[in-house]
Amino acid sequence: MHSALLHTHNLLRWVVLVLGVLAIVRTAQGLGGATPFAAARKSLSMFMGTVHLQLLIGLLLLMNSPIVQAAMRDMEATMADRALRQVVVEHPTLMVLAAILITVGSIVAKNRATDAAKHKLGLTFAVITMVVILAGIPWQRALFPGMN
Repeated sequence: MHSALLHTHNLLRWVVLVLGVLAIVRTAQGLGGATPFAAARKSLSMFMGTVHLQLLIGLLLLMNSPIVQAAMRDMEATMADRALRQVVVEHPTLMVLAAILITVGSIVAKNRATDAAKHKLGLTFAVITMVVILAGIPWQRALFPGMN
């Protein structure tokens, strides 16, 4: 089960990143106010949905990971090891924050009065969410683990 979750989580990372870029592009295209928010809203919703799915898979992976289970036994050593701390503490924390940000942003943006305001707020939250996601990805790990 752990291996399947790990591969799914790693592949879904790329879907999240692509949909995040798409949401940023779609919301940026509507900043002038001439473009209806519907297309951008759909992109934001798809981005939000994949972030939520990725978070769920990540939490399941966290509960089933032998690395995390071993790390939890000695948190002092875990916190002293930068790579292990990132996987066990920083990555999950930042990804929960990313899910919260895109959810709040999507909800608040759709409730703005004008399409221009909706696009602007959607863009702001999509960019902030992508920055948090990019900061939280453990880039030192293989980009496609187990797929040599």
